[in-house]
Amino acid sequence: MLPFRHLIVTLRWSSLVGWLATKQGGVSHFIGLREKGLLEYTGLVYSGGVVLPRCSKEKTEKKPMIRNKICLLALCGLIALSAASVRADDSALLDVLVKKGILTKQEAEKLEAEVGKEPVAQPQGLAANIKIGDWVQELDLYGDMRFREYWSNFENQLPTPPQKVTTAYDKNIQRQRLRFRLRLDADFKLADNFFGGFQLSTSDNRGGTTTNATYTGGTDNYNIYISRAFMGWAPIDGLTFVIGKQNNPFYTTELNWAPDVGPSGIVERIDFHRLFGWGSGGEPAGYSKEGKAPPPEVAPTPFPLELSLIAGQFIFFNNNADSSISFDKTDAFFFDTQLLAKIHLLHNQVTVTFGPQVQIWNEAGLGPTAVLNKTTVTNPVNNPTGSAIGFPDQSTAPTGGTGTGTLGTLNDAIPFPIYTRDEFFLQAPGDISFKLAGIPISFYWDTSYNVWGPERFNEVYGPLFDTVTYTKSATGTATPHFSGLIHPTFQDYFAWLAGVKIGQNKKKGDISLLVDYRQIGLAAVDPNINTDDFNLSYLNAAGWRASVAFNLTDFAVLQVTGWFSNNLVRNLYGGFATQGTYAQALPNSSQVLAVDLAFRF
Repeated sequence: MLPFRHLIVTLRWSSLVGWLATKQGGVSHFIGLREKGLLEYTGLVYSGGVVLPRCSKEKTEKKPMIRNKICLLALCGLIALSAASVRADDSALLDVLVKKGILTKQEAEKLEAEVGKEPVAQPQGLAANIKIGDWVQELDLYGDMRFREYWSNFENQLPTPPQKVTTAYDKNIQRQRLRFRLRLDADFKLADNFFGGFQLSTSDNRGGTTTNATYTGGTDNYNIYISRAFMGWAPIDGLTFVIGKQNNPFYTTELNWAPDVGPSGIVERIDFHRLFGWGSGGEPAGYSKEGKAPPPEVAPTPFPLELSLIAGQFIFFNNNADSSISFDKTDAFFFDTQLLAKIHLLHNQVTVTFGPQVQIWNEAGLGPTAVLNKTTVTNPVNNPTGSAIGFPDQSTAPTGGTGTGTLGTLNDAIPFPIYTRDEFFLQAPGDISFKLAGIPISFYWDTSYNVWGPERFNEVYGPLFDTVTYTKSATGTATPHFSGLIHPTFQDYFAWLAGVKIGQNKKKGDISLLVDYRQIGLAAVDPNINTDDFNLSYLNAAGWRASVAFNLTDFAVLQVTGWFSNNLVRNLYGGFATQGTYAQALPNSSQVLAVDLAFRF
């Protein structure tokens, strides 16, 4: 005997019910005509995907007549259900019934007119108060909040002056802060393969490498910034364009990019494996907090290679075109292009990812109205404020323009608003990921080599020296004098990182451990977009980071992270290494400890 179950069809139109009852000469197959015009019909059964009439042995002789009535009622019920969702389909269905001879043309017209009089059901509750355009196909709202206890310490690289010169010198700088972070995100998909998103976040200032805010005092309020605002278009599967301030679209590590940095500009991405149907998306561009691109993933295929080309053209600072200084009127840009490959081995048990890329910056200033000049000094070794031919003169300090803040751009926690000059980086991040006893494990690495590193070392940060002595100035402070001119070596314009991550943090009880080591030459990375967690964003560093994270719940994670580092070149004095507001290699050593409690929603 065929299995069956009742099919209950609920019709909302009393006029349709009345017409059907009249048409069939009675309502013997209908029960429960409700006060609100709702009617339940239970005269059908479902078997093997086909709608069949319920019948008994006593009615076998009436089978042909009952079949006709039931078919008619079932078809009309389907018409009613379709009308409730898409009224445009009514006419087409009625035309089919007329052609089959089930309805006459006059009967179809009368039915369509009666159904058309019924009011369309209105949304109730929250849906009635939120209006979204028909072109919005999907809207995803989410966010996270993090509370952080942050302690840092660094030792000045400059040696302590003799007491006869000055006692007002702090060799060790310690800082403890209670901080928090709030991020509110929205991602949306629109019609015709358009998508976009935005993010609102906290920050102590508009610096782009962190969204942390520091608790100050009393009942102070805190700033909210627009940290993401972008639109994208994926005209075909495998081809994506994005414009605006967006998540980092590249596969990378924090050796070269701080995790919170969102570049502003245009990105083009070609996923060859999608374009030519090789398989599923590899490392989607980071257009949301999870780094997933809005275009949906396609079904995977056995082909083991995923290959993508990602190119970005980013505006870094819009300078004043009326400036009297050439590179201060040129807008600052940087360009990044990456070839990203992901290979699946051993039946997807092992994945190797490799993303070589080229990053080039043009020669420009970052907004100061007065900049460092190039002067000729007879004896730069014994003149602490002068410089040799072709080097910047440290005696001319950069100053900010009206209304621009400290300088034209804040960028990193330790900004360098002087030059985007002599920066041609070859970078090569990658990882090998697999599972061992069901535990995810990833060995990862990154490198950065500045082709123009020697020039940047000398012409931007220099001159630099290996010896320092002090004299007492007229104001009673210590004045440093440098000697022993340093010439750059390979380690000054090369950086590398290697580490391992064990475990993951997705659900309650998950735990992960991360350990890595890195070395960063003074001219090896751009100081405005590197992370401010390791070595407080200072360059010329080598050291370790370790972190352990535990899921208290599916949405709450407790994490403890520590960093400690030493300077890569022990004695590196003068220039923008240890002098001035924007010194880039100030610490002899540094230690950082952060305890985080994060919630996502």
